[in-house]
Amino acid sequence: MTILALCLAALAFALAVPVPRVLSQAKFRTRSPWAAMLLWQAIALAGGLSMVGAPIVYGLGPFGDSVPAAAWHVLRLSAAADFGALPALGVHAGHIFALCLGVLLGCHLLLTLLLTYVRVLGQRRRHRDVVRLLSTPVDGNQAAALGRHFKLSPELVHAHVLEHDAPLAYCLPGRTHSGSVTVLSRGLLDQLSEAELAAVVAHEKTHLQQRHHFLTMAFEAWYRALPWLPTTRHGRAAVTELTEMLADDGALRAHQREDLVRALALSSAGQEHRDVRRDARVDAAPDQSTPGQSTPDQSTPDPSTPGGHTEPAGATESAETLSAALEPSPLITTARLSRLLVPPEPLGRPALGGILLIVAALVCVPTAALLLGP
Repeated sequence: MTILALCLAALAFALAVPVPRVLSQAKFRTRSPWAAMLLWQAIALAGGLSMVGAPIVYGLGPFGDSVPAAAWHVLRLSAAADFGALPALGVHAGHIFALCLGVLLGCHLLLTLLLTYVRVLGQRRRHRDVVRLLSTPVDGNQAAALGRHFKLSPELVHAHVLEHDAPLAYCLPGRTHSGSVTVLSRGLLDQLSEAELAAVVAHEKTHLQQRHHFLTMAFEAWYRALPWLPTTRHGRAAVTELTEMLADDGALRAHQREDLVRALALSSAGQEHRDVRRDARVDAAPDQSTPGQSTPDQSTPDPSTPGGHTEPAGATESAETLSAALEPSPLITTARLSRLLVPPEPLGRPALGGILLIVAALVCVPTAALLLGP
Protein backbone atom coordinates (compact mmCIF):
# COMPACT_ATOMS: atom_id res chain seq x y z
CA MET A 1 0.00 0.00 0.00
CA THR A 2 2.88 2.37 0.73
CA ILE A 3 4.31 1.83 -2.75
CA LEU A 4 0.87 2.47 -4.28
CA ALA A 5 0.55 5.68 -2.26
CA LEU A 6 3.96 6.86 -3.47
CA CYS A 7 3.07 6.07 -7.09
CA LEU A 8 -0.20 7.98 -6.79
CA ALA A 9 1.61 10.92 -5.20
CA ALA A 10 4.16 10.96 -8.03
CA LEU A 11 1.38 10.85 -10.62
CA ALA A 12 -0.50 13.64 -8.84
CA PHE A 13 2.62 15.83 -8.85
CA ALA A 14 3.32 15.15 -12.52
CA LEU A 15 -0.26 15.98 -13.52
CA ALA A 16 -0.32 19.06 -11.30
CA VAL A 17 2.89 20.83 -12.37
CA PRO A 18 4.97 19.76 -15.41
CA VAL A 19 2.37 18.05 -17.60
CA PRO A 20 -0.13 20.97 -17.71
CA ARG A 21 2.61 23.45 -18.52
CA VAL A 22 3.75 21.36 -21.47
CA LEU A 23 0.24 20.55 -22.67
CA SER A 24 -0.91 24.18 -22.54
CA GLN A 25 1.69 24.99 -25.22
CA ALA A 26 1.33 21.81 -27.26
CA LYS A 27 0.97 22.46 -30.99
CA PHE A 28 -1.41 19.57 -31.59
CA ARG A 29 -4.24 21.32 -29.74
CA THR A 30 -4.90 23.52 -32.77
CA ARG A 31 -4.92 20.50 -35.08
CA SER A 32 -7.35 18.46 -32.99
CA PRO A 33 -9.12 20.49 -30.28
CA TRP A 34 -11.43 17.63 -29.33
CA ALA A 35 -8.47 15.32 -28.63
CA ALA A 36 -6.82 18.00 -26.50
CA MET A 37 -10.12 18.47 -24.65
CA LEU A 38 -10.31 14.75 -23.89
CA LEU A 39 -6.74 14.83 -22.63
CA TRP A 40 -7.44 17.76 -20.30
CA GLN A 41 -10.49 16.00 -18.89
CA ALA A 42 -8.46 12.85 -18.31
CA ILE A 43 -5.72 14.86 -16.59
CA ALA A 44 -8.28 16.52 -14.33
CA LEU A 45 -9.88 13.21 -13.40
CA ALA A 46 -6.62 11.31 -12.92
CA GLY A 47 -5.03 14.21 -11.07
CA GLY A 48 -7.98 14.50 -8.71
CA LEU A 49 -8.09 10.76 -8.03
CA SER A 50 -4.34 10.62 -7.44
CA MET A 51 -4.27 13.70 -5.23
CA VAL A 52 -7.11 12.43 -3.06
CA GLY A 53 -6.13 8.78 -3.29
CA ALA A 54 -2.46 9.07 -2.29
CA PRO A 55 -3.05 10.17 1.34
CA ILE A 56 -6.05 7.86 1.70
CA VAL A 57 -4.07 4.83 0.52
CA TYR A 58 -1.21 5.68 2.85
CA GLY A 59 -3.61 6.14 5.76
CA LEU A 60 -5.33 2.83 5.04
CA GLY A 61 -2.04 0.93 4.78
CA PRO A 62 -2.09 -0.70 8.25
CA PHE A 63 -5.71 -1.79 7.90
CA GLY A 64 -5.48 -4.14 4.91
CA ASP A 65 -3.75 -5.22 1.73
CA SER A 66 -6.18 -3.46 -0.63
CA VAL A 67 -8.10 -0.21 -0.51
CA PRO A 68 -11.60 -1.78 -0.37
CA ALA A 69 -10.60 -4.29 2.33
CA ALA A 70 -8.80 -1.65 4.40
CA ALA A 71 -11.70 0.80 4.08
CA TRP A 72 -14.12 -1.90 5.23
CA HIS A 73 -11.86 -2.66 8.21
CA VAL A 74 -11.80 1.02 9.19
CA LEU A 75 -15.59 1.23 8.99
CA ARG A 76 -15.99 -1.83 11.21
CA LEU A 77 -13.57 -0.47 13.82
CA SER A 78 -15.28 2.92 13.75
CA ALA A 79 -18.74 1.39 14.13
CA ALA A 80 -17.55 -0.68 17.11
CA ALA A 81 -15.56 2.24 18.52
CA ASP A 82 -12.70 -0.22 18.96
CA PHE A 83 -9.89 2.32 18.88
CA GLY A 84 -7.78 0.27 21.27
CA ALA A 85 -6.92 -2.06 18.39
CA LEU A 86 -5.10 0.70 16.48
CA PRO A 87 -1.69 0.35 18.18
CA ALA A 88 -1.68 -3.40 17.54
CA LEU A 89 -2.22 -2.73 13.84
CA GLY A 90 0.76 -0.37 13.71
CA VAL A 91 -1.38 2.72 13.19
CA HIS A 92 0.29 6.00 14.16
CA ALA A 93 -0.64 9.66 13.96
CA GLY A 94 0.72 9.98 10.42
CA HIS A 95 -1.76 7.40 9.12
CA ILE A 96 -4.69 9.12 10.82
CA PHE A 97 -3.61 12.53 9.53
CA ALA A 98 -3.16 11.27 5.96
CA LEU A 99 -6.52 9.52 5.98
CA CYS A 100 -8.32 12.61 7.28
CA LEU A 101 -6.47 14.81 4.77
CA GLY A 102 -7.53 12.68 1.82
CA VAL A 103 -11.16 12.52 2.93
CA LEU A 104 -11.32 16.28 3.57
CA LEU A 105 -9.68 17.07 0.22
CA GLY A 106 -12.14 14.84 -1.63
CA CYS A 107 -15.09 16.44 0.17
CA HIS A 108 -13.67 19.89 -0.59
CA LEU A 109 -13.48 19.15 -4.32
CA LEU A 110 -17.00 17.72 -4.48
CA LEU A 111 -18.50 20.50 -2.37
CA THR A 112 -16.84 23.19 -4.49
CA LEU A 113 -18.24 21.61 -7.65
CA LEU A 114 -21.72 21.47 -6.12
CA LEU A 115 -21.61 25.07 -4.88
CA THR A 116 -20.34 26.31 -8.24
CA TYR A 117 -23.15 24.48 -10.02
CA VAL A 118 -25.81 25.91 -7.69
CA ARG A 119 -24.47 29.47 -7.93
CA VAL A 120 -24.20 29.34 -11.71
CA LEU A 121 -27.77 28.06 -12.02
CA GLY A 122 -28.96 30.94 -9.86
CA GLN A 123 -27.06 33.48 -11.92
CA ARG A 124 -28.44 32.09 -15.16
CA ARG A 125 -31.97 32.19 -13.80
CA ARG A 126 -31.63 35.82 -12.69
CA HIS A 127 -29.99 36.77 -15.96
CA ARG A 128 -32.74 35.05 -17.93
CA ASP A 129 -35.42 36.93 -15.97
CA VAL A 130 -33.75 40.28 -16.63
CA VAL A 131 -33.37 39.46 -20.33
CA ARG A 132 -37.08 38.72 -20.58
CA LEU A 133 -37.85 42.09 -18.98
CA LEU A 134 -35.50 44.16 -21.14
CA SER A 135 -35.78 42.41 -24.50
CA THR A 136 -38.39 41.52 -27.07
CA PRO A 137 -38.97 37.85 -27.85
CA VAL A 138 -38.76 36.87 -31.48
CA ASP A 139 -42.26 35.93 -32.61
CA GLY A 140 -43.16 32.67 -34.32
CA ASN A 141 -42.75 33.89 -37.89
CA GLN A 142 -39.42 35.55 -37.12
CA ALA A 143 -38.22 32.44 -35.30
CA ALA A 144 -39.13 30.25 -38.26
CA ALA A 145 -37.27 32.60 -40.58
CA LEU A 146 -34.23 32.61 -38.31
CA GLY A 147 -34.35 28.85 -38.12
CA ARG A 148 -34.39 28.48 -41.88
CA HIS A 149 -31.76 31.12 -42.47
CA PHE A 150 -29.31 30.03 -39.79
CA LYS A 151 -29.99 26.30 -40.21
CA LEU A 152 -31.15 26.00 -36.61
CA SER A 153 -33.59 23.39 -35.40
CA PRO A 154 -36.84 24.84 -33.98
CA GLU A 155 -35.97 24.03 -30.36
CA LEU A 156 -32.80 26.14 -30.60
CA VAL A 157 -34.55 29.25 -31.88
CA HIS A 158 -35.46 30.98 -28.63
CA ALA A 159 -34.15 34.42 -29.46
CA HIS A 160 -34.68 37.70 -27.65
CA VAL A 161 -33.78 41.01 -29.27
CA LEU A 162 -32.23 43.62 -26.99
CA GLU A 163 -32.82 47.16 -28.23
CA HIS A 164 -29.32 48.53 -28.04
CA ASP A 165 -26.85 49.83 -30.60
CA ALA A 166 -23.89 47.85 -29.27
CA PRO A 167 -23.29 44.61 -31.19
CA LEU A 168 -24.15 41.86 -28.73
CA ALA A 169 -24.92 38.17 -29.04
CA TYR A 170 -24.73 35.37 -26.53
CA CYS A 171 -26.57 32.33 -25.28
CA LEU A 172 -27.87 31.49 -21.84
CA PRO A 173 -27.72 27.69 -21.64
CA GLY A 174 -30.70 25.91 -20.17
CA ARG A 175 -31.08 22.43 -18.78
CA THR A 176 -32.30 21.39 -22.23
CA HIS A 177 -31.87 22.86 -25.69
CA SER A 178 -35.42 24.19 -25.56
CA GLY A 179 -34.62 26.04 -22.35
CA SER A 180 -31.68 27.90 -23.85
CA VAL A 181 -32.07 31.56 -24.77
CA THR A 182 -30.22 33.39 -27.52
CA VAL A 183 -29.84 37.14 -27.01
CA LEU A 184 -29.21 39.34 -30.04
CA SER A 185 -28.90 43.11 -29.89
CA ARG A 186 -30.44 45.41 -32.46
CA GLY A 187 -26.97 46.73 -33.24
CA LEU A 188 -25.82 43.25 -34.15
CA LEU A 189 -28.81 42.58 -36.38
CA ASP A 190 -28.54 45.94 -38.13
CA GLN A 191 -24.80 46.10 -38.63
CA LEU A 192 -23.75 42.61 -39.63
CA SER A 193 -24.25 41.06 -43.00
CA GLU A 194 -26.45 37.98 -43.18
CA ALA A 195 -23.47 35.70 -43.74
CA GLU A 196 -21.56 37.12 -40.76
CA LEU A 197 -24.61 36.92 -38.52
CA ALA A 198 -25.21 33.36 -39.62
CA ALA A 199 -21.64 32.45 -38.65
CA VAL A 200 -22.14 34.04 -35.22
CA VAL A 201 -25.35 32.12 -34.55
CA ALA A 202 -23.78 28.88 -35.78
CA HIS A 203 -20.92 29.42 -33.35
CA GLU A 204 -23.45 29.75 -30.51
CA LYS A 205 -25.36 26.72 -31.74
CA THR A 206 -22.23 24.60 -31.44
CA HIS A 207 -21.64 25.75 -27.86
CA LEU A 208 -25.18 24.73 -26.95
CA GLN A 209 -25.18 21.43 -28.81
CA GLN A 210 -21.88 20.31 -27.34
CA ARG A 211 -22.80 21.59 -23.85
CA HIS A 212 -19.55 23.46 -23.43
CA HIS A 213 -20.83 25.27 -20.34
CA PHE A 214 -20.61 22.03 -18.37
CA LEU A 215 -16.93 21.68 -19.25
CA THR A 216 -16.07 25.26 -18.36
CA MET A 217 -18.06 25.01 -15.13
CA ALA A 218 -16.23 21.85 -14.05
CA PHE A 219 -12.80 23.36 -14.67
CA GLU A 220 -13.84 26.59 -12.99
CA ALA A 221 -14.87 24.61 -9.90
CA TRP A 222 -11.54 22.77 -10.06
CA TYR A 223 -9.72 26.10 -10.12
CA ARG A 224 -11.78 27.51 -7.27
CA ALA A 225 -11.04 24.48 -5.14
CA LEU A 226 -7.27 24.57 -5.75
CA PRO A 227 -6.31 27.97 -7.22
CA TRP A 228 -2.65 27.58 -6.20
CA LEU A 229 -2.12 24.55 -8.46
CA PRO A 230 -0.63 25.25 -11.92
CA THR A 231 -2.85 22.56 -13.45
CA THR A 232 -6.05 24.33 -12.44
CA ARG A 233 -4.92 27.64 -13.95
CA HIS A 234 -3.65 26.07 -17.16
CA GLY A 235 -6.66 23.79 -17.40
CA ARG A 236 -9.19 26.58 -17.04
CA ALA A 237 -7.52 28.70 -19.73
CA ALA A 238 -7.01 25.73 -22.05
CA VAL A 239 -10.61 24.55 -21.84
CA THR A 240 -11.89 28.06 -22.57
CA GLU A 241 -9.65 28.24 -25.63
CA LEU A 242 -10.54 24.73 -26.81
CA THR A 243 -14.30 25.26 -26.51
CA GLU A 244 -13.96 28.36 -28.68
CA MET A 245 -11.95 26.39 -31.25
CA LEU A 246 -14.59 23.66 -31.27
CA ALA A 247 -17.33 26.25 -31.73
CA ASP A 248 -15.34 27.82 -34.58
CA ASP A 249 -15.11 24.41 -36.24
CA GLY A 250 -18.85 23.93 -35.83
CA ALA A 251 -19.55 27.27 -37.49
CA LEU A 252 -17.10 26.58 -40.31
CA ARG A 253 -18.89 23.36 -41.27
CA ALA A 254 -21.74 25.42 -42.72
CA HIS A 255 -20.27 28.90 -43.23
CA GLN A 256 -17.37 30.60 -44.93
CA ARG A 257 -14.14 31.08 -43.03
CA GLU A 258 -13.89 34.69 -44.21
CA ASP A 259 -17.26 35.53 -42.66
CA LEU A 260 -16.27 34.17 -39.27
CA VAL A 261 -12.84 35.82 -39.35
CA ARG A 262 -14.36 39.12 -40.45
CA ALA A 263 -16.82 39.02 -37.58
CA LEU A 264 -13.94 38.40 -35.18
CA ALA A 265 -11.85 41.20 -36.67
CA LEU A 266 -14.66 43.72 -36.55
CA SER A 267 -15.52 42.71 -33.02
CA SER A 268 -11.92 43.01 -31.86
CA ALA A 269 -11.47 46.39 -33.51
CA GLY A 270 -14.66 47.79 -32.01
CA GLN A 271 -14.14 46.76 -28.40
CA GLU A 272 -11.75 48.01 -25.73
CA HIS A 273 -12.89 45.69 -22.97
CA ARG A 274 -12.94 41.99 -23.70
CA ASP A 275 -12.79 40.35 -20.26
CA VAL A 276 -16.31 39.26 -19.47
CA ARG A 277 -17.57 36.52 -17.25
CA ARG A 278 -18.07 33.05 -18.50
CA ASP A 279 -21.30 31.21 -17.71
CA ALA A 280 -19.38 28.71 -15.64
CA ARG A 281 -17.67 31.35 -13.49
CA VAL A 282 -18.94 33.29 -10.53
CA ASP A 283 -16.60 36.25 -10.79
CA ALA A 284 -14.53 37.15 -13.86
CA ALA A 285 -14.50 34.23 -16.25
CA PRO A 286 -15.22 34.19 -19.99
CA ASP A 287 -17.87 31.86 -21.38
CA GLN A 288 -19.11 30.77 -24.74
CA SER A 289 -20.93 33.39 -26.68
CA THR A 290 -20.32 34.82 -30.09
CA PRO A 291 -17.10 33.89 -31.86
CA GLY A 292 -14.39 35.27 -29.65
CA GLN A 293 -16.54 36.74 -26.92
CA SER A 294 -18.30 35.55 -23.81
CA THR A 295 -21.61 35.18 -22.05
CA PRO A 296 -22.20 37.78 -19.38
CA ASP A 297 -23.24 36.27 -16.09
CA GLN A 298 -24.15 39.44 -14.32
CA SER A 299 -27.74 39.94 -13.22
CA THR A 300 -28.28 42.79 -15.68
CA PRO A 301 -27.15 42.37 -19.26
CA ASP A 302 -24.66 45.13 -19.93
CA PRO A 303 -24.42 46.00 -23.60
CA SER A 304 -21.11 47.68 -22.99
CA THR A 305 -19.52 44.37 -22.14
CA PRO A 306 -18.65 42.25 -25.14
CA GLY A 307 -20.90 39.27 -24.84
CA GLY A 308 -20.27 38.52 -28.43
CA HIS A 309 -19.62 41.51 -30.58
CA THR A 310 -19.37 41.99 -34.25
CA GLU A 311 -19.14 45.51 -35.53
CA PRO A 312 -19.62 46.29 -39.21
CA ALA A 313 -17.34 48.49 -41.16
CA GLY A 314 -15.65 48.31 -44.50
CA ALA A 315 -14.53 44.74 -44.25
CA THR A 316 -11.48 43.62 -46.13
CA GLU A 317 -11.76 40.81 -48.54
CA SER A 318 -9.21 38.32 -47.27
CA ALA A 319 -8.48 36.64 -43.97
CA GLU A 320 -4.82 37.61 -44.25
CA THR A 321 -5.52 41.34 -44.27
CA LEU A 322 -8.07 40.93 -41.48
CA SER A 323 -5.37 39.56 -39.22
CA ALA A 324 -4.04 43.07 -38.70
CA ALA A 325 -7.31 44.05 -37.00
CA LEU A 326 -7.29 41.10 -34.65
CA GLU A 327 -5.52 41.24 -31.33
CA PRO A 328 -5.00 38.35 -28.91
CA SER A 329 -7.33 38.33 -25.91
CA PRO A 330 -8.45 35.74 -23.33
CA LEU A 331 -10.74 34.21 -25.95
CA ILE A 332 -9.14 35.31 -29.21
CA THR A 333 -5.82 33.68 -28.40
CA THR A 334 -2.87 33.62 -30.75
CA ALA A 335 -3.30 29.89 -31.35
CA ARG A 336 -6.99 30.27 -32.12
CA LEU A 337 -6.37 33.22 -34.43
CA SER A 338 -3.63 31.35 -36.29
CA ARG A 339 -5.80 28.32 -36.98
CA LEU A 340 -8.61 30.57 -38.22
CA LEU A 341 -6.34 32.38 -40.66
CA VAL A 342 -4.30 29.35 -41.72
CA PRO A 343 -6.16 26.07 -41.12
CA PRO A 344 -3.72 23.44 -39.80
CA GLU A 345 -3.57 19.89 -41.04
CA PRO A 346 -5.66 17.53 -38.88
CA LEU A 347 -3.81 15.04 -36.73
CA GLY A 348 -3.20 11.68 -38.34
CA ARG A 349 -4.72 8.48 -37.06
CA PRO A 350 -1.53 7.24 -35.34
CA ALA A 351 -1.25 10.46 -33.33
CA LEU A 352 -4.95 10.42 -32.44
CA GLY A 353 -4.68 6.78 -31.44
CA GLY A 354 -1.75 7.57 -29.18
CA ILE A 355 -3.65 10.39 -27.50
CA LEU A 356 -6.68 8.16 -26.95
CA LEU A 357 -4.45 5.49 -25.40
CA ILE A 358 -3.01 8.06 -23.00
CA VAL A 359 -6.52 9.23 -22.12
CA ALA A 360 -7.64 5.66 -21.44
CA ALA A 361 -4.56 5.00 -19.30
CA LEU A 362 -5.05 8.17 -17.27
CA VAL A 363 -8.66 7.28 -16.56
CA CYS A 364 -8.27 3.55 -15.96
CA VAL A 365 -4.93 3.13 -14.16
CA PRO A 366 -5.58 5.28 -11.05
CA THR A 367 -9.15 4.00 -10.83
CA ALA A 368 -8.08 0.36 -11.06
CA ALA A 369 -5.26 0.93 -8.58
CA LEU A 370 -7.65 2.38 -6.02
CA LEU A 371 -10.30 -0.30 -6.52
CA LEU A 372 -8.10 -3.36 -6.89
CA GLY A 373 -5.17 -2.38 -4.73
CA PRO A 374 -1.46 -3.09 -5.22
